[in-house]
Amino acid sequence: SYTLKDEDLTDGSIDILSLLYVSGLVPSKSEARRAVQQGGVSVNDEKVTDIRMSFAGNEIPAEGLVIKKGKKNFKKIVARF
Repeated sequence: SYTLKDEDLTDGSIDILSLLYVSGLVPSKSEARRAVQQGGVSVNDEKVTDIRMSFAGNEIPAEGLVIKKGKKNFKKIVARF
């Protein structure tokens, strides 16, 4: 699991590429971009196809988000602000 911090957010939100990077699922943002473009990323079992997708910090549910990269790599993202 990964807990989002205030410094992870930009203007109160975080994009999918940054979220994959800061959570440690990918080693770089370019790798995150490739994973999204190739259809290997999902959030709460919904496939992510847009690299510009973003999440507002206050819209992340209390139980968190589950981000998957591939079949076996996943993290639970929770926001504690």
